[in-house]
Amino acid sequence: MAKKIAVLVENDFHDIEFWYPFYRLQESGHDPVVVAPVAPKLYKGRYGTTIDASYDAGSMAGRPLDGVVIPGGWAPDRLRMSAEITGLVRNTYNSGGFIAGICHAGSLLVSCGILQGKTVTSYPSLKDDMILAGATWVDREVVNSERIITSRRPSDLPAFMAEIISIIGE
Repeated sequence: MAKKIAVLVENDFHDIEFWYPFYRLQESGHDPVVVAPVAPKLYKGRYGTTIDASYDAGSMAGRPLDGVVIPGGWAPDRLRMSAEITGLVRNTYNSGGFIAGICHAGSLLVSCGILQGKTVTSYPSLKDDMILAGATWVDREVVNSERIITSRRPSDLPAFMAEIISIIGE
């Protein structure tokens, strides 16, 4: 059965960390939806690709999500400023969905207040922030701690997506 999964976007998203998960989810028969703080709106990645976000967090209210994927780049730092986005992530997790973040996505996870007692990884510069948010930080290519899936960098994308696909089923 196809799962509905939000893939978050904001300006300066890491292009590969957005497109690789988006297409892998589609290839696996799932329904990735692009969600941003403001929609409809065109967002530009760090390396020049663009994506048109069709949904904002408010328009997703009442539409249950099976999970959220958070690409890295500078976008997570912008996303964390949106109370609607942090609420969407928190509510999806509290409703039993998974949350997956790669690279700098950890900054948004910190702001969502869902890391207490979890084991996570991230781009190394976020280690202290994640520890201060109550998590145990480890240096591994992928970590799944109670439906919070994290990875460190673009080279971890194959392991990151393998873990996501394994928990939602192909």
